[in-house]
Amino acid sequence: MTGIADIAVSTRLVTMTVPVAVYFLILGLLHTRRRPQMLTGRADFALMIAALSPLVFLPAMSYLGGWGLWALAAAAGLAGAVLLLSGGGRSWVVYNISPHATRDAVGAALRAMHVNFARSGDRFVADAGRLTVTIETFPLLRNATIRLTGGQTPLARTFQDALARRLEALECQTSPMAVSMLLVAVVMLAAPLAMMAQDAPQIVRLLTDLLQ
Repeated sequence: MTGIADIAVSTRLVTMTVPVAVYFLILGLLHTRRRPQMLTGRADFALMIAALSPLVFLPAMSYLGGWGLWALAAAAGLAGAVLLLSGGGRSWVVYNISPHATRDAVGAALRAMHVNFARSGDRFVADAGRLTVTIETFPLLRNATIRLTGGQTPLARTFQDALARRLEALECQTSPMAVSMLLVAVVMLAAPLAMMAQDAPQIVRLLTDLLQ
C-alpha cells in the first residue's frame, strides 16, 4: 500500500507541475525566435489556463471526490472562461518585442490600412474616436498586449493581417528572459520526472500484477 501511495503522490506532482513547465518552455522558445511571435488573445489565454488550471482543479477534485464529474465540470468552466475572457478576436499578444517596436508596428499597420489616427502614448484613436487601439507593454517579459475597440469584425481581421505582416519584417534578438524561462522549465520537468524514475520498479511491479 505504501508503494501505491508513493506512486499516487508522484503522479499528482507530475500532473500539476509538467503543464506549468511546458508553459514556461513554450514561452522561452517564443523568446528565442528571430521574429516577434503574435498570438491571438484567445490562444494566449487558453495556453495560460491549460498550464495553470491543474494547480487548482486537481487538488480540489481529489479533496471533493467524483473525479469524472468534476473533470467534466472543470473542462466546461475552463472553456467558458476562455470564450468569455479572451477578447473575442480583438486582442493579441506579441512576444519578444520592445515597447517602441510595438508602437511602431501598430502605427505602420494602421497606415497600411489607410486609417488616419492620432496617437497619445500607447493609445491610437481613429475615426473620430470610434476606433481605438490600446497597447499594454511588459518590458521585463518583452511582450505586449494589443487591444482593438470599435469597428466591425472584418476591420479587426484586416488589422490583424496588417500587424502580422509588419511583425514579419522585424528582427529581434534572443531575450535574456528566454534563458530564465527555459531554465525554470528544465528544473520543473526534471524534479517530478526524477521522482517518477525512483518509483519505476514499483510501477513495473504494479503493472505486472495487473496483467497477470
